[in-house]
This record gives sequence, C-alpha cells and structure tokens, in this order.
Amino acid sequence: IMDQKETLARSVNQDEEALKKISELINQAYGTYVIGCGTAGKVALTATYLFSKIAKKHVNFAFGSEFEVCKNFITKDSLIIAISQSGETADTIEAIEIAKSKGATIVSIVNVENSSIARMSDFCLPLKVGPEKAVASTKATTAQLAVLILLAYASINKINEGKQLLLSTSGKINDLLNPRYEDHILELAKNIYTVESMYIIGKGENYPMALESAIKLQEVSYIHAEGFAGGELKHGPLALISQDTPVIVLAPNDENFKHIISNAQEIKARGGYIIGISSINHDTFDYWIRVPEADIDSPIINIIPVQILSYHLALLKNNDPDMPRNLAKSVTVK
Repeated sequence: IMDQKETLARSVNQDEEALKKISELINQAYGTYVIGCGTAGKVALTATYLFSKIAKKHVNFAFGSEFEVCKNFITKDSLIIAISQSGETADTIEAIEIAKSKGATIVSIVNVENSSIARMSDFCLPLKVGPEKAVASTKATTAQLAVLILLAYASINKINEGKQLLLSTSGKINDLLNPRYEDHILELAKNIYTVESMYIIGKGENYPMALESAIKLQEVSYIHAEGFAGGELKHGPLALISQDTPVIVLAPNDENFKHIISNAQEIKARGGYIIGISSINHDTFDYWIRVPEADIDSPIINIIPVQILSYHLALLKNNDPDMPRNLAKSVTVK
C-alpha cells in the first residue's frame, strides 16, 4: 500500500510510441473488449466509464471467466485488452486463446513482463510497480487504473494531458500515506471490526471501485462485504440495512455527488452507519475519511483508504493480511 507513493508515477512512464499505436488500434477496432478476473476485472469494468468520460468511446467489458459468451462477436477486427497482475491468470489466458483463435489483436496490461499473458500479446504495457507479494492487489490496482486512463487520453491524442493528470494524482497520494491519516482510519477499524456485514456504494466510475472495495474487505478481514451502485439500493439491498450497519460511501465532489449523498441518506434513515470517503464533509457522514479533490482519477484516490482500512481490520481480527485463507496470489487453475 505504501509503495503507491512512487509506483503510480512509474506506471505513467510508458513508451509514447506504444501508447499511440495501441490508441490507433482502439480507434480502428470493430469492438474493443477489456477483460480481467477478480480485482483486475473490476479495473476492466472501470475502463468502460473511463473511456466514455474521457474519450467518448465505447469499450466492452467481460470477466475472463465469462468471456466465452462473447466469442461469437469476436473477429479479426476486434481488440482485446487483457489486465492481470501476474500475467498467469488461467481464465484470462483462456479468454485470450478464444480471441486469438478468431484472429483478434491482443494488448495486455501486466506487472510481469515475461508472463504467459505478456508473451501471448501483440502489445504489452508493463505496470512497473515491482513485486506485489501480498495476495490482495493494491499498488498493481492503482497502476492498472492509471494505464487505462492514459490509454483513454491517448485515444484522443492527449497523452501529455493524461500524464500531467496522473502525475498530479501521484502527488495527491502522498497526502494519504502518512501515519496520522492511517491512525484516523485505524480508529474507524476499531469501531467496526466486530461487524458481520458491511456495504459499499458508488456511482459512475466509482461503482466498480465499490465492487473492488468489497473484494479487499472480503479478502483480508473476512467480513461479509458487498458493493452496490447507489441507485440500485431501492431495488433490493436496502433490505439488508439494520441499525448501525456500516456503509462506505464513495463520494467524489463531481456530477454524481448529490445523487450518492441522497443514496447515503436513504441508508441512514434506516439506521445505517455512514462512512464517507470524500474531499468534502457532509452532515450525512457519521465518520468522514478525507481524500484530496479529484476528477477522473477519483477511482485511484478513493480505493486507497479502503485498502488501509482492510489491512487494519485484518490485523484487529488476527488475520494475516498478506496471505488470506483459501486464496492464492496467481490463480493458475480454472
């Protein structure tokens, strides 16, 4: 987690010619599919929002394990962007094999440059974050998001604008990774570590981060956690809220702020305990975790406090945060 002070800036330092070539492929493709599994899958889902918002372009999303349903749409003019930390994820490898059998072009975003996925790819963008030893992905996640943001900007010939944004994001992260900030999150962890269930809501590009937040909490704290789109609460999940149920609200100060606050108020009216992750405080929040003001980079900013919270919840529950039960770093079997 603490490596992210440096790793984001390293991940942005990509070969510009490679970025331009891949952006041309995106612009020319008859269908771009961004795929991944687990955390990388949530990052891939985020890509659909990033490309829409930055470049006004449509890209498709599929989990690697569910990609087979897309095989009838794949042609030699399709582009697959495969995301993986290890580059050895079995389901993503199988999805690539399906796409290659149809003649599609493969681009990978991986942390291990000599991995199976990298070798299967026509183009590879390395994350450059160094070894990530813990099972739960942290620095690789934010680097994957950064590379996707950079690709979205590259697809509209604004690579430098994307780089400047992300270098600014790297500076903002420094504000989050210090002892005082961590102590503030530890105080929250001490208040909620005995709960059985908790929930996370987001909207827009922070909806996939609500899903990713749930994965982080599940992996290391073993608390039952679920992420939802804020607007979907009234279609079922509100029934899960009881007195003092912790709910994390990802609330960047953007066009969705009023909507997600309204969703938080619905939860609070039913007894929920609202944990706001936002650049501005709001009287709906029972506990506020401040983050820097952000734009399209808010998914990178907002996931870091959840990473820290998950870590401290694991320690309070005497779990090993690096080696969660029943899980492996590289999922090399189906």
